[in-house]
Amino acid sequence: MENAAFMKPHEKLEGKRIIIKRLFPDIHIAQEIFETEDRSRDEFEPWLGWIKETYSPDDTLEFLKKSHSEWEKGINFVFGIFHNKKFIGTISALHAAFQHRRIEIGYWLGSDFVHHGYMNEAVLLLEKELFRIGFNRIVIHTDVLNTKSARVAKQAGYIHEGILRQEIFSKAARRYRDLNVFSKLKTDITGN
Repeated sequence: MENAAFMKPHEKLEGKRIIIKRLFPDIHIAQEIFETEDRSRDEFEPWLGWIKETYSPDDTLEFLKKSHSEWEKGINFVFGIFHNKKFIGTISALHAAFQHRRIEIGYWLGSDFVHHGYMNEAVLLLEKELFRIGFNRIVIHTDVLNTKSARVAKQAGYIHEGILRQEIFSKAARRYRDLNVFSKLKTDITGN
């Protein structure tokens, strides 16, 4: 199935407490995102290698430009998470494999906004949309040492399938990283 023939997710999804919406390349939102990233830098560094290459709002703007292009091509779909109109993090549908109806969810939340259930709500909101547009399998990968990220997947009802041993090399940590694999199938929520 060609990407162009496959439905793309809606650009804005509303939950009970949050809104997730497509991020467009704009210096104002890039500034807001960068400030959230910068305040969370110490917590992000062990898990998110890109944070060491994000030095300014211009770096974030370049990411938004790339994300915009990938959305148009149907490769990756990056959303901002907003609570009371304030940017608090991102959630993305990544590596769309339309022929297999499989996609991955990735996420991060600013340090100021953790432990309120916002990410759990965002995962369930995006998951519902991905199943609606035809995906059958959603995967979440987390570093085995990142227990907070794994907790989000578990709380959202994802099944731990196993560990990919030394799946990626982290330049920042100078080590190979083992990754948890969590998944949810459409039948896990529909029952058929």
